Amino acid sequence: MVNYANASQRYLQSLGSNPQAAERVAQGLERITHHATHASEVIRRLRAFLRKGQRRMQALDIADVAREAVRLCAWEASNCQVTIEDRLPDNLPPIYADRVLLEQVLLNILRNAIDANREQHPGQPSLIVMAAGLCGSATVEFSVQDQGPGVSEAQLEQIFTPFYTSKADGLGLGLSMSRSIIEGFGGALQARRQPRGLLMMCRLPLAGPTKQQQE
Repeated sequence: MVNYANASQRYLQSLGSNPQAAERVAQGLERITHHATHASEVIRRLRAFLRKGQRRMQALDIADVAREAVRLCAWEASNCQVTIEDRLPDNLPPIYADRVLLEQVLLNILRNAIDANREQHPGQPSLIVMAAGLCGSATVEFSVQDQGPGVSEAQLEQIFTPFYTSKADGLGLGLSMSRSIIEGFGGALQARRQPRGLLMMCRLPLAGPTKQQQE
């Protein structure tokens, strides 16, 4: 939201010379409103999950949720010259999760990947690959492969530990909380070192015929 607000301010200053400035400001305000509404819902749902373990479980299309997460971090990716390549099939069976919480987990994974790429390729184009597929007969695996600096074996063992972070301004809660959320769905969140970068894998249970939506 801060990025959209700063961009809108710059466009406001050029209203007299830029015929598209007013339209850009309107677009910026619209995006700020959307992100503020989304952030409010995420905070409300996270509080309910952390305090009481409350979730709204339902059958979901993982590709649809992932693409919404991509849309929410599109500005950051574009600003860092990061392309997010979508290799998500459109025919996967539905998974079973809380949409708002799952979207926040995928958004956190994608933003971490963007930060990693920016660190490794400052001012240069780079790529993130987002994919998904069946893993056995009852699970879908969603993955994000970045082109960042990767992690050491020691770091790999700690990245899901609460308050551990390699970022100067990080709190070290993102991946720890994300793993707790995914495990609450009956899934698993793991990381794997790669020759180039880091691979994050999120396994989620399929929505079976006897599973009912929960409030």
